[in-house]
Amino acid sequence: MAEIITGRLIRLQRERRGMSTTALAAQTGCTTRHIELIEQGKRTPSLPMLREIAKVLGVRTAVLLGEVPRDSHEPGRPQIGDIERAIFTYRTLGPDAEPPDTEQLTERVESARQAWYTSPHKYSILMRALPGLISDAERLVQEAGTPGRRRDACQAAANTYILARGVLKHLGRVDLAHLAADRAMRYAEETDTPTLTAWAHWNLGQSCLSDDMHDVAYDVARRGIERFEPAAGTDTGSLAILGGLHLMAAIALTRAGGDQQARDLLRGPALRLARRVDERVNHYGLAFGPTNVAIHMASIECETRQPEAALRVADEVDLTRVQSIERRTTHLSQIARACEDLGDDAASLVYLTRIERECPEELDHKILLRQMVQALALRARPSWAPEVRYLADRHSILV
Repeated sequence: MAEIITGRLIRLQRERRGMSTTALAAQTGCTTRHIELIEQGKRTPSLPMLREIAKVLGVRTAVLLGEVPRDSHEPGRPQIGDIERAIFTYRTLGPDAEPPDTEQLTERVESARQAWYTSPHKYSILMRALPGLISDAERLVQEAGTPGRRRDACQAAANTYILARGVLKHLGRVDLAHLAADRAMRYAEETDTPTLTAWAHWNLGQSCLSDDMHDVAYDVARRGIERFEPAAGTDTGSLAILGGLHLMAAIALTRAGGDQQARDLLRGPALRLARRVDERVNHYGLAFGPTNVAIHMASIECETRQPEAALRVADEVDLTRVQSIERRTTHLSQIARACEDLGDDAASLVYLTRIERECPEELDHKILLRQMVQALALRARPSWAPEVRYLADRHSILV
């Protein structure tokens, strides 16, 4: 895959608008030198910085990431053509195909979900499993006869698309993630199941967040909370979904400029809910609990470009309490970025190595992580430069 593409795309969009690096720096709140280093590929922007640059340039963040090419066959990139075909061509399936079994499909989806949250090979596993899961889910809905069978089929389909949305988002296919989130919501609402519908709200909001639609994400979160809170009761799974909606609302608030409201939401309602949930159980893959609330507190400081504050919060986070590998690697990515922002490249390398230890495939598929490794290699000191090069070589990252 092409490396340092983000810096080149930022320069291209800036020059198209006749904007100088000084003007872009002034409007994004950083130095001209920092913008120059980003455009040269010697520094990778954090996601908050990237969103700010995108806003000033009048483009979506995904545009500056190069938007993952469809059905890419380059080394180190996922093969997503089969997933595309399953999503778009399910209605052309032959009528003589063997109808799937609801119970078996539910078990397959749950097995795939467990792999996504616990396996260091989660990308490889899900890339193989998703096409069949999507096709079978759609065929199940099409062939359901009685209202009861239709409801069960829609529930299985909603669960399939909730899982698919998260995978597609991490693979950089925001377009397909939106489609999966929309289908999950439609199928969930057809089941008239409050818990599943609330989870689908969370899923849809996450899709909006990944495409810079912060206000929409907040509206989805608030609507989900208002609809589900009266029915949540004391069941820990329901409380986890309600808590997840609060966490999503906090991130959406932060990105929309309401960071103090977001902090209050986390320290108040979200933390009270978290204390009622056993975080040793990964309810619905949300990993909700006091530790995840603390992780989101660190996220807010990263979002507001306060790396020192993010590291202070992160010092209190015990990742051994988090059951989700996705939550752990996402948090480690943010801390690696905070270290880089503070000029502590050696510490950033330590966290990148921890990510590799948790899930090597993260460095094969996450564009910004790959660009961070490459930029780190360009400015590495002789004492630890070999370690960066070894890390890059293991994941086919050009340096």
